[in-house]
Amino acid sequence: MAPRKEKLPKNVSAWIDRHGKRRYRWRKGGRTVYLNAHPNTPEGRKELDALVAGVAATKHDRHVHGTVAWAASRFFVSTTFTGGKSPSTQRTSRLILEKFVAEFATQRIIDWRFDHIEAVLATAATKRQNDKGRWIGGPSAAMNLRGELLPFFDYAFKLLSITKQSPVAQAGSITVPKGGFHTWTDLEIAQFRKHWKVGTKARLALEIFLWTAQRRGDASRFGRKHLAGAQIEVTPAKTRNSSGVTLSLTAPPQLLEAIAAMSVTGTDTFLVNDYGKPYSVAGLGNKMREWCDAAGLPQCSAHGLRKAAARRAAENGASNQELKAVGGWTTDSQVAVYTAAVEQKRMAEQAMAPVIAFDRATREK
Repeated sequence: MAPRKEKLPKNVSAWIDRHGKRRYRWRKGGRTVYLNAHPNTPEGRKELDALVAGVAATKHDRHVHGTVAWAASRFFVSTTFTGGKSPSTQRTSRLILEKFVAEFATQRIIDWRFDHIEAVLATAATKRQNDKGRWIGGPSAAMNLRGELLPFFDYAFKLLSITKQSPVAQAGSITVPKGGFHTWTDLEIAQFRKHWKVGTKARLALEIFLWTAQRRGDASRFGRKHLAGAQIEVTPAKTRNSSGVTLSLTAPPQLLEAIAAMSVTGTDTFLVNDYGKPYSVAGLGNKMREWCDAAGLPQCSAHGLRKAAARRAAENGASNQELKAVGGWTTDSQVAVYTAAVEQKRMAEQAMAPVIAFDRATREK
């Protein structure tokens, strides 16, 4: 049974820093303060009492001009940060940056050099276990951090009228293994289905990802309101505040069977946690990690199922335009990663078929 979620005081949340250490922050009214002590200890409660009373209890609360924390407090409310981003994208970006800000809050922006950034990215690129035994970090995590640090430092340099190039732009980029998340094979899908039978939350999660080709955030919100007879109607979060495109997909029997077999589903979402609440985006991703590990598939992940859905469609003749209609992609380059291998295989088979036939017809018996 999974460990009970830590009970924290009001307005306090926890996160894991780049060293795998559990840290705590207090948020209210647009203010974010990073706590020095555990919020459930006497020292932590004293900090919280001071914050509630409006007293700056920690040095992070009084941001010194020119520091990382000072720049972040302005960056997070700027149009540079909020403009054009959906709420879910903003949350993800903020979570990535806040870990950096918490660790280097008092350091002056002007003192940062490219080698400092490279050291931070190198640490982020190292896969390691946090205090819960979960693996964090890696090349993709470092690339995501670099992507958030670029606009942050550019904005901070403008605030301070610094004209030189930012240290992030000067820092070397992180090499990410080609292909990103592992794409599930048909054998891996079969193995997961064999381990997790119809009627389990794990099996329902797989069928939702596989037949809607949605991201974790959209899959965690998927419920009866998205079903209209034999059709699925979903508006991906990444397009909800921009193009607002609603995708209409066929509701396959495999998905409907997995839904019908569930003894308990949520009122708003099909997937709910042990407390009857919808999964958070991170919570569903972590749960899929546990379900995949239990099925003997440590290389597989939730996002890999989105890629598998595209791969399976491409292998069965779907065009780029058809793939866009399924996954909500907008450009050919976004679906090329799924179709390239399939197209190579098809062309190789076409090229070799006449050669094989010629060789069989002309070889000596």
